Amino acid sequence: MPLLWACQKKVSPIDSFSVTVEYKQTSPKDLVANVELNPKDSIYLNFTISSPTDMTFIEIQKNGVRIDTFRLNNGRDTKTFSAIKGYMVDSAAGEYAYRVLARNEKGVFMGDGGKQLKVTVKPDFDFWSYRILQVPDTVAKTNKCYYSTKDGKTYSYSEGAAVSASIDFGYFYDSTGRASTSTTDDSTNCIYALNAAPSRLVPVSFYDISSWTKNATVFKKMPNSVNFVTGLTSAGAIQRLIGGNMTSGTSSKVTFLSASAGSVTSAVNNLIGFRRADGKFGAILIRYVQGNSPNKETQIEVDVKVQK
Repeated sequence: MPLLWACQKKVSPIDSFSVTVEYKQTSPKDLVANVELNPKDSIYLNFTISSPTDMTFIEIQKNGVRIDTFRLNNGRDTKTFSAIKGYMVDSAAGEYAYRVLARNEKGVFMGDGGKQLKVTVKPDFDFWSYRILQVPDTVAKTNKCYYSTKDGKTYSYSEGAAVSASIDFGYFYDSTGRASTSTTDDSTNCIYALNAAPSRLVPVSFYDISSWTKNATVFKKMPNSVNFVTGLTSAGAIQRLIGGNMTSGTSSKVTFLSASAGSVTSAVNNLIGFRRADGKFGAILIRYVQGNSPNKETQIEVDVKVQK
């Protein structure tokens, strides 16, 4: 019976050059540990990288992509290199990993000291998703027909009085056409501010809000060029794309296209920009319409983004 021999193959570890990276903090913005920051904050990588063998390239990466390279000069000590490099963090919220690494003259990775520094960019806007607004009901008055962009919650008439100062708009289905400011617009779904003239909102006259705080939110339909998902990724983008489109033509109420029961709204006119009473800008994406009548079962589904 033949003898079987097993051999063990030794594989050198990736960081086989014993590279070390020291991150130093001589100013508050020097990055030495994982941090949470606001969009477009400044950071500095203040580092010294060392190796027992010569290094040729020092590279800085963000999320695995090279953003800076230093080539070390021949004829000098290339076993140690120090630098301070500043960056502005991204405007889009998310996690970003920074690292400093060394490569040899052939571009082969030598090591990064086994350390990455994670920067978590906190969103400077609120994003409330999949919120349901219902047509006001006349009997129980428990349908959620009011919305607060400050906490992302919907409220019924029965709940609204206690929180009216935080309510930014309401929703109803207009069967009279009086909500529309256009003689050609036959839309029946309406988003409105609570300070809108009552005579224009006859279908909600059975709700007495005379003692409520009535925030003066204003609205405007956004052009198709404004993309809710890919365009409104920061407070600055909201300011530019929503605020920039609301310099004229705003109203205390806005209608949007009706849709047959259970259908997704048209891509046209389903994005509504708004400016709150405190000056913050935001956007309402009408995602879905369920029902097409003033019956209490009619409802819409919305996503909302608003500056903090």
